[in-house]
Amino acid sequence: MLPLTEFRVLDHNAVALGIDLGELMETAGKAVADALHERFPHAQRIIVACGSGNNGGDGFVVARLLAEVGLDVAVVLAGEPRSAISQRARDRWEGEVHPPSALIELLADADVAVDALLGSGLHGELRKPYGDMVAALNNGPPVVATDVPSGLGLPGAVQPQLTVTFHALKEGMTEASCGEIIVTDIGIPPEVERYTGLGELQLLPPADASARKGQNGVVAFVGGGPYTGAPSLAAIGAYRMGADLVPMFVPESAASIVAKHAPELIVHPLPGAHFAPEHIATVLDVEAKADVLLVGPGLGRDSETVAAVNALLREWCKPRVIDADALFGLQPAAAQDADALLTPHAGELARLAKAAGIDAGGREATVTAVARAYGATVLAKGPEDIISDGSCTRRNRTGHPRLAVGGTGDVLAGMCAAALARGLTGFQAARVAAWLLGTAGERAAELHGAGFLATEVAAQVPLVMRDG
Repeated sequence: MLPLTEFRVLDHNAVALGIDLGELMETAGKAVADALHERFPHAQRIIVACGSGNNGGDGFVVARLLAEVGLDVAVVLAGEPRSAISQRARDRWEGEVHPPSALIELLADADVAVDALLGSGLHGELRKPYGDMVAALNNGPPVVATDVPSGLGLPGAVQPQLTVTFHALKEGMTEASCGEIIVTDIGIPPEVERYTGLGELQLLPPADASARKGQNGVVAFVGGGPYTGAPSLAAIGAYRMGADLVPMFVPESAASIVAKHAPELIVHPLPGAHFAPEHIATVLDVEAKADVLLVGPGLGRDSETVAAVNALLREWCKPRVIDADALFGLQPAAAQDADALLTPHAGELARLAKAAGIDAGGREATVTAVARAYGATVLAKGPEDIISDGSCTRRNRTGHPRLAVGGTGDVLAGMCAAALARGLTGFQAARVAAWLLGTAGERAAELHGAGFLATEVAAQVPLVMRDG
């Protein structure tokens, strides 16, 4: 059963692969019409209630197909179509279109009604005229819902006798809310679910123009000491992904150098030359204000640092991204109990697998096994990234060979943290960030040639989001 948000991703990824959503709509409408014939063989008078979205377009297809076989069909339209494919479906309907005010009277003489008002993922209350139309459907003849009952999950939702849903069950669909459920294949190809695509951007919440500083994400960062470039690149990656604030906890031996890399960087020096157990309390003090912890870039592998990282992760209760040197010596128990995301390259993945006692098989099988062993999402970086939360897997094939340049992994870690800070799960954040970084790398190559730098990739990230 897929979350409702995933179906918006699938639609956009299908379009990016050249799939004609109009053809999918025709197949969906035929599935509903066929099911109605089968379950209600004696029905002659059908009312189809259509909304303004693609669900309404499905309804127009249903109406046309039913009318073509001689049934008496009337369409009631809540609002004019908002998409080109829905408009196309409406244009092919040759019958009369009635206003919402006619629905109650039309239902009085109907044998069956088709609910094609609203799709999935609704919040709040049903607005007019939808609320009134849903109430009318619930007081009329048996209802067949198209994909999902309108208002699914909300008070006063349509209560159908039959729901014909497309591709897979949606979150919240039960016999109690949907009646009999028929799941039908409408032709979405497997690669739409196997690979990331432009649709992953649908997972990102829209920016709130009225938000105050910090409401679009606060990423607490722990890293640096032996290295000074990685912390800056990770923070820049988080900012480019949309995070508002990135308070950085960096050993004082490197803090002043890191702070000079960009005026936006907020650096809090920690006494000493490397992250150590005595610094944990300082970092935990910011947990209440932070949304996510990013730990690893530039840390080094001092034995005190390894111990401190594991101790910090056990005490930090919010989502976290664990990258680079923080993966060295990582204990499975330290990654669990929160929405954790590990971002290893090939060598780090092999080390994690060995530490967890996993016999390495194929790369995808290893990534999945590591995700399960650590109770985390794993984004395994490579020419083709593999992302797994232990049960679901995606591959990302965007990118450019030059993304092997030093620093791009740090940018990616910051992007993952910012996506988590904006409310995504680890699995969602990894998919969005991997696709974005790869696409930004492709654009950087177009602008700068094959010698582009990690900072130039980061600069493309918000432009890809804007254009997507």
